[in-house]
Amino acid sequence: VTFSGGEPLLQHQFLKEALKECQRRDIHTVLDTSGYATKDVFSSVADYVDLFLYDLKLADDEEHLKYTGVSNRSIKDNLQMLLDMGRGNDVILRFPVITGITDTEENVNGLVEFVSSLKGLNEIDLLPFHDVSEKFKRLDAEYKMTVQKAPTKQKLKAIKEKFEAIGLYVKI
Repeated sequence: VTFSGGEPLLQHQFLKEALKECQRRDIHTVLDTSGYATKDVFSSVADYVDLFLYDLKLADDEEHLKYTGVSNRSIKDNLQMLLDMGRGNDVILRFPVITGITDTEENVNGLVEFVSSLKGLNEIDLLPFHDVSEKFKRLDAEYKMTVQKAPTKQKLKAIKEKFEAIGLYVKI
């Protein structure tokens, strides 16, 4: 069972009970998360999750606040907590590659530096941005993203090589 959203940790009490029931029934569980939660909330569910799909978007806290509306401090802290628990093999980092926002040299280098300081991680998935503005138009909903093109294959290859250089297995 994969729990995703939005952010599943926003409904952490329900999430914990559902995870516990899955564990009781020997059902493999995945938490697709940004990691944005208090340490108490995050740690309350961590033992019931088999695999974490853990998003890392922006290295710089001010940039993270600008684009997401929240600080990335708890996100980084919760990732470190997972690794301190010896759960590195249960974490796949996921990096949304968004042209002009997350794919900048500064951001990629910052993430590589941060990730290289962590011990126990093995894998990162690069998630190229896909324009979904047409879907919003059909739904007569406001589309707030200004980016409307995917990163180039060359850009993805360059990012992949930087993460491979620090020993991570990289999938696009």
